Amino acid sequence: MGWVVQLQIPPRSDHLALVRLVVEGAARIPGLLPDRRLDDLRLAVSEACANALDAQRATSSDAAITITIEVGDDRVEVTVVDHAGGFAVEDVSPLPAATDPGRLRHERGLGIPLMRSLVDELSFTATGDGTSVRLVVRGD
Repeated sequence: MGWVVQLQIPPRSDHLALVRLVVEGAARIPGLLPDRRLDDLRLAVSEACANALDAQRATSSDAAITITIEVGDDRVEVTVVDHAGGFAVEDVSPLPAATDPGRLRHERGLGIPLMRSLVDELSFTATGDGTSVRLVVRGD
């Protein structure tokens, strides 16, 4: 990787706009990603951070959420680490099919499929007290 930017934010949603700006700014510097891929990355990171915030609120954790942006020659990698106790991605209930009428009442649970559709690589790793979400977008 070429260089690294790291943020630590309190678990409050009013910091999401800052995260999006920093991610976009860091990813834009080398001219690696076209605008549409920057948009994809910004949205995926925003979703990962929103999930971390929600999880930490649910556990009443005030620990900082860490966002690490690594910019390389051919990709941008962002890792979001929370302190909300962790979860197993395989235990997340699958969404109803898009043609299933029950999908209309499904308000939550779209974040992981959305992130998967926006990035080239997505992984979840349990940490000692939470979850690390790694998102990778490669240059075209």
